[in-house]
Amino acid sequence: MPRKFVEVEWDAATSRIICKLPLTQPTGRVRVKRKGQPIAVRQEPISDEDVLEWQIAYRDDEGNPTELGIMLQLAQKHTLLTPTDLTQLLAFIEAQSEFCDEKFAVIDEPTPKEFCGFKVWWRKHPLLRYEVRNEAVIEIEVRHRQRAVGFQSMVFLFVPVRFCEPSDLVGRRAMRNEVAKWSPSSEVIKALVRAFVIASRRHKDDMEKLLRKQLATNVNAQEFAK
Repeated sequence: MPRKFVEVEWDAATSRIICKLPLTQPTGRVRVKRKGQPIAVRQEPISDEDVLEWQIAYRDDEGNPTELGIMLQLAQKHTLLTPTDLTQLLAFIEAQSEFCDEKFAVIDEPTPKEFCGFKVWWRKHPLLRYEVRNEAVIEIEVRHRQRAVGFQSMVFLFVPVRFCEPSDLVGRRAMRNEVAKWSPSSEVIKALVRAFVIASRRHKDDMEKLLRKQLATNVNAQEFAK
């Protein structure tokens, strides 16, 4: 069963993008983590050190915008991203010729240790990490493809729980099916685009199509307004 995408919408009352991040679905696209390990927030109180790990997407299997794709639409529509921002991102895309899934590899390394007669090996995954001010962290992890030969790059967004709503999340257990609300800045959105661009050639092509569509939408809107 496909994992449900995170809801992303515009909040007219506060003039910002809102992402609704589920707290109690550890097998979904979002998990609460503490020091790198998932925690059961229905059983133990949330700490101000905890983060939400979001395996973010930008479209569904049918090509419809989701998550980051919707963020881009809303950011352009409500001028959180200007035409200049989109043009600069497009220039970054056009200049990119190296990609994580082609440049880095997963490495298996033996150790002298054994456990119950089995030799212990370490499997090392390349991890690229980018901090967006103090708002969020973006990671690109390179892994083996599950159903094909080669490697794949996966993009994760880490959001500190202390930056989410409601404001009383820290210090208590999450309620059943509780959702945290978080608002991405334009800097986070732009950094996510750049992360997907360098993650793989396919993601780069997809990002280029999305941005060109957004720029075309902006031009059409300006012409209609004349």
